[in-house]
Parts: sequence; structure tokens; C-alpha cells
Amino acid sequence: MSTDYTTGTPWLDCDLDGNVTEATPTSLKDHFALAINKEKILKIRIPEGVPAGGTMTDLQLQNVEDTKKMFLGSRPKTHDARLAYDLFHLMMDWESRNARGAAPLKAATDAIEAVDSIEALNRYFLETPPEEQLAGLWDASAAPDFMDSSHCVLGFASGNLLLEDSAEYRDLTEYGKIKKDAVTVLLKKVLVRLGYSEKEAAQKLENCFAFETLIAPVILTKEEMSSPDFLTKVYNPVSYDEAVKLQGKLPILEELEKEGFPKAEKYLNILPGFLPKLNELYTEENLPLIRDYLIAHSVMNAVGDLDRQCFDWRIEYKNAITGATGSLPDEARFSLAVADKLPWPVGRLYAETYLRKEDKDRILKLMDRLIEAYHGIIGEADFLSDTTKARAIEKLESISREVLYPDDWSKYECSELNYAPREEGGRLWEALAAIRANKIAENLKEYLKPVDKSKWITPPSEVNCQYFPTNNSVYIMGAFAQGAIYRSEMSDEEVLGKLGWVIGHEISHAFDSSGAQFDKDGNMLSWWTEEDYAAFLKRNEKMAAYYNAMHPWAGQDFRGGIMTGEGCADMGGMKAVLRIAKQMEGFDYDRLFRSLGEVWLEKGSLQQAYNQINDPHPMGYLRVNGTLQQFDEFLNFYGITEGDGMYLAPEDRVAIW
Repeated sequence: MSTDYTTGTPWLDCDLDGNVTEATPTSLKDHFALAINKEKILKIRIPEGVPAGGTMTDLQLQNVEDTKKMFLGSRPKTHDARLAYDLFHLMMDWESRNARGAAPLKAATDAIEAVDSIEALNRYFLETPPEEQLAGLWDASAAPDFMDSSHCVLGFASGNLLLEDSAEYRDLTEYGKIKKDAVTVLLKKVLVRLGYSEKEAAQKLENCFAFETLIAPVILTKEEMSSPDFLTKVYNPVSYDEAVKLQGKLPILEELEKEGFPKAEKYLNILPGFLPKLNELYTEENLPLIRDYLIAHSVMNAVGDLDRQCFDWRIEYKNAITGATGSLPDEARFSLAVADKLPWPVGRLYAETYLRKEDKDRILKLMDRLIEAYHGIIGEADFLSDTTKARAIEKLESISREVLYPDDWSKYECSELNYAPREEGGRLWEALAAIRANKIAENLKEYLKPVDKSKWITPPSEVNCQYFPTNNSVYIMGAFAQGAIYRSEMSDEEVLGKLGWVIGHEISHAFDSSGAQFDKDGNMLSWWTEEDYAAFLKRNEKMAAYYNAMHPWAGQDFRGGIMTGEGCADMGGMKAVLRIAKQMEGFDYDRLFRSLGEVWLEKGSLQQAYNQINDPHPMGYLRVNGTLQQFDEFLNFYGITEGDGMYLAPEDRVAIW
């Protein structure tokens, strides 16, 4: 029996391609997101190479075009800008890439294939330069210490899984099957290109999945990673002597020492069951599984850096997973790839080319107003004691406000990174290895000094906004405040409903199920009374139940437990915006609510829908309807009452703030 995707409850999934037709009935009172966006949904044609069309896709594609233009002129004069320009043109050098074919990857996989014992495997990890190791069994790197965020700590975590979510190895979902089929097709093709027979390639895949199935039970699922107790689960400090015992037969500490990391008093054992389990599996008997795991993941990590055939195979793989068809032009794909590999050189070039101080000043003022609105929200929170309210206000007032671009670019220079441009015989494979080596060296530098909390986490060229708890900072990246999200000529209502709501959303993350665990200084230390935090968690559970009761189509559940952080932020952001609206004479509420709905205009593939089901962010139509139905201002403005699809009784509302 085929699935009827129009059977969603309480609302039709209007984001799914094919669900909305000319005959689909609409009512503002029953399905606001559909009613205001129906005509636009019908007109959307999903662009080639992406899984969805709509507002956020348009913003991403605009960013691609803007970034691409920076690489099509003459070669820049400054060092970092040249790095980005040269990398783009090395990626575009198909003559060189096709001449080398899959040879660079074959050299890397042959080195793994030559490992014939656990002793040889240890030598491989210790003697192969880290930038030449395209995959690993574990991850050991430095990041800010949750408990003392002014310093970094080394943490031990797991390697990657082909199916990404460890839950898929226990119970394969429909989306998991799509991923497994796609990765199987890709890896078989590339392994044959590397010289393996069809039978050998199939065996290597079987071995890789067998190893992942054995290790998956000790790796947290995506749902577990989104639970309120996730941070306490992964914060497991151990001494050096304890780390030595935990690593057992694994040369983790020796590898860190070769990279330059000194012996430390404290390490984080992020997944308590992982290293014991890996040691259990780290045997001569399991060597074929381990070797083929490393080969398969090396292929996955590097296939897009080879010749045209391998590059196109990777596009086919991505399209099978996302539901996209066709491909973006090479210039577009490579502009995205350069921004990913060299975020700060691209970020600075983008800021200098496209961003304006007057917009930064206006948005900073808007953020100040939203911060002030949160004073009122916190002050009126009837589930908090005065003690917790005072500490929450302290945290609120300590939030660092980072808008559009950094003011001091000296912190982001890549002066020690160098590689030859195409004109001087440079090749893409070697440039990417140099970038990986530089990233490792920069991680060491960050580890050896106090954390600079004024340093941006994400470059301004990324279409994103975020709250970062260990910095207690809100970042509004310049590439996000563009197009349909922000223009200087927008009305106050439109700015509030689009960018203002997003800023309020990010501020609210300081007080969601994750952010609430960090104090004003960015340390994971409780600032709540025990009773208040218990009340907060109850509200969080009620929100999870709210999303669990919804279905994008009959028989398909949402995962409410992973959606509470983003849901809390969506609703908190709107509450802050509505407090500002009340202060403005003649405010146009219709324009405000429609602006929010326009942000989440989308039409996407079935695979895109599956991906969103597994994402902490609710689907676009839920971000609109689920947020707005929490507020009397919305219900009263449109005359929505009991019996209407958008109505939610006061006792059933779940906005935490």
C-alpha cells in the first residue's frame, strides 16, 4: 500500500512537494502557514542540485552566487584572500584532476591495506602524518572545557558512522535504508576504481557495516544527543593515568604527543563505553573489519576531491539521500567547498565585499531591544523563584552580541598556511592536505593558550545564526541578514517578523534545555534552584509531548525529544518580538505574522522531509503554526477560537518562556 503523505496531523505537511495543489483548501484559522504561502508554494520549482526551494534555499543560493563572484576576477593581493582564490581554481582544474584520477586516494587506501597486524595498525596511526590519515577509529581534539570555558580540554570521542545515527544499526528506518543504499552504490563504484573486484568491494562494505554494528551500541543516538542530560553524559573527566588505562591497546595519547599536545592533568572521556568497547574489538581477528572501516571512510571523505567521474558519483550519492536532481554548476559547488575549507579567508573577503556598518548598527540596536524584552519575559516567569530570576538576568545581561562581522580581523589570519597555486604547479590534493595540517596545528595552538571568548566561532559568510553557550554569545552572521531576511528598506514589522524573530530565537537558546545548563561566564555550572530546574524540565517534557502528538503523515512520528531546544527558542523569540510590538503605535500584526510565515516558505523532496524529521529544528510549517498558536496576540488578531485548527487552549500551550 502506498503512503498518503497528505494525512498529517494536526496540519498537512505543506512543505512536502506534491502535497499542495490548486484544489487544496486553505484557511488562516486552520493552517496559517499553508494559507499565507499556498500561491507561492504552487509556483516554487525546486532548483537543480538542491533538495528544496523556498526562502532559505533562495538565501543559500544567493550566498553561493555572491561567494562565487569573489573568485572570478583577478587574483587578490593579500595572503589569505589568495588562499581562497587559489583553492577555488585548483578545484576547477579538471585537467589536472582527471590526469591523476583516483591515484591520490589509492595511495592512501593502499597504506591501510598494507596493515597486516595490530602492531602494524599502531605504526600506521603513529607514523602516517595526521593530514594523510583520511579516516580514524577515534577522534581526539581540543575544545573549550564546559566546566572551565576559559581553557580548552582534550576529549576522546568516536569515529564516524556511515549511517550517521547509531540508532539505525539497531532498527533501520526508511530514511536509514535510503542512506545505506546510496552509500553502498557509491562505495562499490569507487572501490572498483581503486582496483578491487566487485566481490572484494562488496566484502569490504560488509566488513565496514559489521564493524559499525559492533561499535554503534556505545555511541549516542541523535535523540540521546538532544536530551537535556546529554552534556552531563559526555562530561566525564579523567586523569592522565586513567586515560592511559582507558586507551588500553590504542595509541591515542602517543598520537597526541606526536602532534605536539603535552601531557595533561585532565582529559574528557566523552563516551564512557566507547574506548572499552573499541579495545575489545581491537584484535587480530577483527583486523579485516577495522581495516575496511578505515578504507570505506577514507573513500567517503575524499571521493569528491578526485577526478570528474568520482566527483559526479558523489553528486549522485548526495542526490539519492536528499532527493535533489541534477547539480549546481561547478563554480557554485566549489565556492561552497572553499568556504567550508577556508572559512575565515572567505569570511573576511565576504565581509569586505558585501557587508555595511550601517546595517550592523541597526541590527545591534534591534538586538538591544530584544535583550530588554527578555528582561520582562524572565521577570514574569511564574515558575521561577526570585533567586533564579536574578541569575537569569545576570546571564542575559552578559550575553555578547556579535553582529554581521568581527571588528578585529587579526585573530583570524592564516599566515602559516601556504600551498602552490595552479599556475605554479599546485594541485588540489596537496592543498587540501596542507589545510588539514594547518587545522591540526591551529587546534594545538588554541589548546595551549586561554580561550579568547571574543573570537567568533563561525565566519560571517555562513548563512546561519547561533548561540554559543561556552562564550555566552549570540552570532548573527552577515550572510544570513540578506535577501528576504533583511534589507535596510524593510518595515519595522517585517524586520521584527524575520530577522528580529531569529535574533530572539538565538537569545532564547541561552535558556533552553542545553543553554540553561551554562552560567553567565559560559561554564556548565547550575545557577538554578533545585525546585526551579525541576519545574523547567517539566515544561520541557510537556513541549516534547506536544511535538510527539504531531505527525507529518499518518504512521510517521516526529521525535519530540530532539525538538524541544529549537521549539523553545522559536516560541521565546516570538514572545520577545510581541513585547516590542506592544510598544509600537499602529503596529501591523498581520505583516508581522505573515513575515514569520514567509521565512519558512519551503517545498522539498521526501528525503528532505525524512531529514527534517531527524533534525532538532521542527519542519518549517510547524515552526510557523506551532509557534504562533501559543500566543493570544495571534489568536485574537485573526479571531481564532476553539474548533479552529490553529487554536490551542491555554492549558495546552507549551511555550517555556
